[in-house]
Amino acid sequence: MNIKLKTIKCAFIQTIPVLMGYTTMGAAFGILLNKAGFHPIWAFFMSLTILSGSLQFAAVAMLSERISLAETALLSMIINIRYAMYGLSLLKPFQNIGFFKKSYMIFCLADEAYALEVQDDRSEDIPRENFMFFIGFFDHLYWIIGSTAGAIAGSCLEFNAKGIEFAMTALFLVILIEQSWDKNNRKPICIGLIATVVSLAIFGAANMLIPAMLFFIGGLLIFRKKIEQKGEKADNEC
Repeated sequence: MNIKLKTIKCAFIQTIPVLMGYTTMGAAFGILLNKAGFHPIWAFFMSLTILSGSLQFAAVAMLSERISLAETALLSMIINIRYAMYGLSLLKPFQNIGFFKKSYMIFCLADEAYALEVQDDRSEDIPRENFMFFIGFFDHLYWIIGSTAGAIAGSCLEFNAKGIEFAMTALFLVILIEQSWDKNNRKPICIGLIATVVSLAIFGAANMLIPAMLFFIGGLLIFRKKIEQKGEKADNEC
């Protein structure tokens, strides 16, 4: 088999779980965006140019409430700040890739793509850079298809979409519960919980997001060494 076709096949097989998740979550976003009064074409262009599920769900409220450009930029940076950590850990694999190809791969470096690229489950004859490129490409494609299809369905079908905005929250809650089984993750989870409760008490539900994220990041930086030491101790015990 041609090495390029083999790479594409390998990347596609690896991204099948993402296909199932992205099409359903993307559809939820598309429906939500359409019910907020936006034409399905906006779901297509947003997914084409953003590729961040959490930000896109938040963007529906941003657009509906018409918050300022400065607030939008700040919220976007805070919501997606974790992607910077992903990029730092992939500096070496991305080092000798062409500018345009690298730029697209960086753009596609969402949570699921990062997990698959770090796992790197491919045969030795498949070039890693091409494998990572198609991982990002397929994930991007799935999200565009799901969100656009959801928006079109929302515009054609009459149904009560109340509560659909909870889809992304539900996904992160499931991930949070799974991660909490690992003792190494419990301190960061507690920091996040405290930051959220404090921000809610001080700033109220409408204005808590930015302060909560800032408190959370600050808490992680303050307790970084203790968290890392605890993780290293657990690894050594294993």
